[in-house]
Amino acid sequence: MIDTGLEKNIRSAFLRQEIPKDLLNRIDISIDEAKAPLRLNKSGIAAVTAGITLMVILIFFMVSQKPLRYHSLEHLSQDAVTNHLKRNTAMSFTADKMDEGLVMLRKELGFDVIIPDLSEKGYTLLGGRLCFLGQCRIAYLFYQKENQTCSLFILQDDHLDCEMADGLRFSQDIQEHRTDIWKENGQVYAMVSSS
Repeated sequence: MIDTGLEKNIRSAFLRQEIPKDLLNRIDISIDEAKAPLRLNKSGIAAVTAGITLMVILIFFMVSQKPLRYHSLEHLSQDAVTNHLKRNTAMSFTADKMDEGLVMLRKELGFDVIIPDLSEKGYTLLGGRLCFLGQCRIAYLFYQKENQTCSLFILQDDHLDCEMADGLRFSQDIQEHRTDIWKENGQVYAMVSSS
């Protein structure tokens, strides 16, 4: 008797029940949508093509862009004079804030900027800032000598494509200005002053 009651209960629990028609229709529609291929209209295809083209161009420029390297000291000298002649003497830091300025330059440029001692040659440091010389990010320092403002550009030697030994000096006169370029401590210095 207990077995018969148990069997009845089990059978009633597994009685076949009808699935609502609305649910079956939704399942069929979902299956059909999953099987259908993705179709784009002309504007959708154009947008996808433009997006892919833009990504290819961006990747190309990111991979192919190398930092500017100066092939000659004459080229570096010309860029230094051109920048000096712009007469943009806006400073991010002054000489009395040089320690803070050097921290900022190190952070932005990724190398320790070493400032040469030019006081024996009559130069007085006024201040400096970050700058672009050509496409190179560099330290730009302003000096005064005999009531003239002089520009000192400091860049890493890996921006030079030509060999330059430490202590070697190069000078050139351009547009009534003199450039003196030298290398020390793995850095290249380009001083521009009136000739």
